[in-house]
Amino acid sequence: MKNKISKKSGFTLIELLVVIAVIGILMGMVGPKVFDLLTSSKVKKSQSVFRSWVTQLHQYKEFYKYFPPFLLEEDEGKPLLLSEEINHEAFIIALKGMKWEPELSEWQPLEQGSEQRDQNRKGREFHSFSEDEFGPDGYLADAWGGTKIRVLVDQDGDGIIKLDSASVDEIVDALKQDNDSEIVDAAKDKISVIREKVGIYVLYDDTGDTESENVFSWDIGKYLEEN
Repeated sequence: MKNKISKKSGFTLIELLVVIAVIGILMGMVGPKVFDLLTSSKVKKSQSVFRSWVTQLHQYKEFYKYFPPFLLEEDEGKPLLLSEEINHEAFIIALKGMKWEPELSEWQPLEQGSEQRDQNRKGREFHSFSEDEFGPDGYLADAWGGTKIRVLVDQDGDGIIKLDSASVDEIVDALKQDNDSEIVDAAKDKISVIREKVGIYVLYDDTGDTESENVFSWDIGKYLEEN
């Protein structure tokens, strides 16, 4: 009786090239969608954190009857950057009631009678910062790891914040990265006023190691939809 010899089946070179081509086409179709989903997720995460900070700043004002002193040092409408060490330290002290050491990644109590106490005289904790709110360098960061977070508050109590011209131009330029330029320009007057008592945001930035997207604690998108 003769033994049957089975032939091993496999891909021919042409079939293999066809499979590779199909995979390439699918990746080209799916890749951008995956990127968009990841970007959308990071935008929502950053916005959630920013809005949480806004809520705690409102609680701070309700408790002390004023916003943290360091946020009142500049003219209204000129945001402070949390990437600057002095602002970063003051912001955390105001909301946490303790000092954060970025290099050591640990909390330290405030010294009695120190100037730092001016930001939170009673050392009350308004916000418990989580680990994922900090970037790899120990500074507060957005979901991309960027630290150029801007904060400003309503100083005159009229319920709105009128941005200075430099800040408006900066926001307009950033919005044009993912919106029609004519629509953004038409909405410029509305963009120049934040109808909130606190505003926190980051802008599109691809100049550093991280590439942040536009994220605002308030609904700036409605102005672009109306035009």
